[in-house]
Formats: sequence, structure tokens, C-alpha cells
Amino acid sequence: MTNSSFCERCRTRDGHLCTADLPLFRELPEEVQESLCRYAVRRRHDKGSLLFLEGDPVNSIRIIEAGRVKLCRIDSDGQEYIMDVLSDGNSIWESLFVEDAVFTYTAVCLTDVSVCEISKDVFFGELDRHPGIERYLIALLSKRLEAAKEKALLLSIRSPRVRMAGFLLDRIRRFPEPEIHLKLDEIAASISLRQETVSRVLRQFEKEEILQRLGQGRIRILSRDGLRRIFTSGDA
Repeated sequence: MTNSSFCERCRTRDGHLCTADLPLFRELPEEVQESLCRYAVRRRHDKGSLLFLEGDPVNSIRIIEAGRVKLCRIDSDGQEYIMDVLSDGNSIWESLFVEDAVFTYTAVCLTDVSVCEISKDVFFGELDRHPGIERYLIALLSKRLEAAKEKALLLSIRSPRVRMAGFLLDRIRRFPEPEIHLKLDEIAASISLRQETVSRVLRQFEKEEILQRLGQGRIRILSRDGLRRIFTSGDA
């Protein structure tokens, strides 16, 4: 763990705050961003370690500076359900406003991970000094709620092809990177399909030149239009 009063890494080479690139903070006044950075604590976690466990108290905002983190739950039968896989720039903060909140899922590091933490007290102090921030946060929470509704709708789709197309479209919308980094078991646990089914659908999509599998859990999307066609038409 490294603790800095105002780490130089909080500013990029062109001089602007790194928080300006994060969806949670980029619309906040620069003075607020500077204050939050001043009290941020950077922690490093090894691959396979836990950021927190289901049931742990929610007492800070966690920002994924680098690496990939799996948010998951284990049901009574021991079956894992992956709620999300986060990467650079994503944050965990939604339950911060719930009194005595605890995490309803566990966060597992899929790679070595660097996380910046901002305590609940520090963040709430900024809210007290800048009450206008609350409207922005309410808007963000509303977007997260809509995303949760869309995920529930996706899981209700019976066709594996359509469900997979919707999942991949959501990933490339939320993470506009050249490749998707997810293993078969991670995709399967994310959309409640068997690994064999996921593998079969990916082979179909590759044959249809919709995507390319690059190995080691890497997928490159070749045709967003192809995914949209399958998802919107209900092509099974």
C-alpha cells in the first residue's frame, strides 16, 4: 500500500487530473477532484487476491487504476454468478449512500490490480461543501439502475445466440477497447449459460465472421452490425 498526500501520478503528462478521465469524477469541479486525489490511497493487490468479501462494510470508493476485477456471488449450491468484470477506470461506489451498507458480492482480482481508494468520510465532506454534486451522482445512479434492468432483461432471453450477442454489445459499449478479455467460464457465469454453450455460440459467430477468437480469453469483434442484427431480430 502507498499513501500520498497528493501523488504526482494524479496528474497526467499534459497536466490534467487523472480523475478527469473517470466517469464518476470527470464532471466534478477541478477543486473537488484535487481534494479527492489529495486523500486518495493507492493499494496494490496480487492476482487471485480479494478486494473485499460479500458482507464487508462499504466504507470507501474503489477506483480500478489498472487491472481486471471480477464481481461475483456464490449461491447456496456453490454456483458462481459473475455480476460484472471491471477494468481500468471503472469504480465501485453505488452502495456508499446506503446507511450501514455491506457489499452484496465479492471482488476478486483476475490480474495484478492497482486500486485507488477514497474514504466515505472524505467523499461526503466534499458533498457537504459542494451540494450541487448530488444531482450529478443521482444521474449516474439512475444510469446504473437502467443498466441493471437491461442485464435482467438480457438474462430472460432464452436464445443463447441472442443472449450472447446482447452481452457482447454491452461489453464493447461499456469498454471501448480493441479486444474483450474474458474467459469462457467468466462469460458463462456472467450470462447464466454453460461453458459448452458459450463455446459453441462463439464458434458460430467466428464462422459468420462476427468475431475472432485470439486465444487466452481474448476476443476481437469484427462486426458490431452482425451482433446488432442477431440481438434485435431475435435470430436464434
